[in-house]
This record gives sequence, structure tokens and C-alpha cells, in this order.
Amino acid sequence: MDFKSQIATTRDQSEILLSLGLKPETADMVYHYTNSRVKSWEWELQTKPPTLRGKYWTPERIAKLKSPFHKHPDGTLMTGEEIFDALWGKDVPAWSLTRIQKIMPKDIVLGNNRWGLFISTDDIAYFSFNEDKTINYLTGFDTGDDGSIFNAAIGMFEWLIENNHLNKEYLKEKP
Repeated sequence: MDFKSQIATTRDQSEILLSLGLKPETADMVYHYTNSRVKSWEWELQTKPPTLRGKYWTPERIAKLKSPFHKHPDGTLMTGEEIFDALWGKDVPAWSLTRIQKIMPKDIVLGNNRWGLFISTDDIAYFSFNEDKTINYLTGFDTGDDGSIFNAAIGMFEWLIENNHLNKEYLKEKP
């Protein structure tokens, strides 16, 4: 048996979610750029939210950053924004399946119908039961060729956003 569990979106999948408009601060994990010379160690998945400019890292705090370990090629010390970018500038947010499930609406109400969220190992769908116990599907997405439930989640996020069913607090404001 060969079990390989994907515990979060890949960097590519994360980039797609960001391009759809999902806020980076909704992520519960991060791919941290390590600057390692070993290619397979260049990115490390960390089980913490991404470090972002904002509430804690205000421009004033960032301006005060100093480190003897971060230098320019000519040997002069980096400060402020340069250090912040060197430490966290390349990081990519990542979403666990649990976080994705919390962001997606538990149900969608359209007219007199309530459609419930269903997530399995093979697909993600919104469905409802008829009185005769048959199932109606509003929409659904499968895992695709590679079997990643995160691919189904990306399809569902795209559909939720296009149809105005995703809570706006999870989305970046459009310019």
C-alpha cells in the first residue's frame, strides 16, 4: 500500500486560490521559502498562518527591523522592508482541507431549496434530498486525474465566487 496524503494546497493550487480572490489571511498554513541550496528543501510547509503586513506588522514595526544576518551583496546591512521581504516576502499561503471546509458555506438556499455541502475523498458537491429520498445536485466537482480533493475545492471556490455564494469577508476587495 502506498498512502500519500496531501495535507494542504500545493503552491500552484494556492496561487490559483489567490488569483480567484481568496484573502491570504484565510489560510492556516504557509509554504515558507528557506533559501536552501537543496532543491527539495527550498520550500517548507509550516502549520501556521502566513506572516503578512497588517495588524501586527505595521509599517512602523517593519521599519524598526534590524538584523546582522541579513546583508546586501556588498556587505551593508538590510533594514526594515528589505528584512521583512527577505524573511517572509516569498511565502505562499496554503489551505488545509479543514480550513477549506470552514470557508465554504455549509448550505446554500435558493428559493425554497436548501443545498447542503458534501465533501468526500472523490468530490465536493452541494445537494439536497427529495421527499422520496432521491438526491438532487446543485453543482459538484471531482478530484480530477491526480485524485486531489484540493482540485475539487478549487473548482467549487470558482463556482461559489462566480455565483456570489462565498462570504465576502473571505475575498479581497476588487479594485
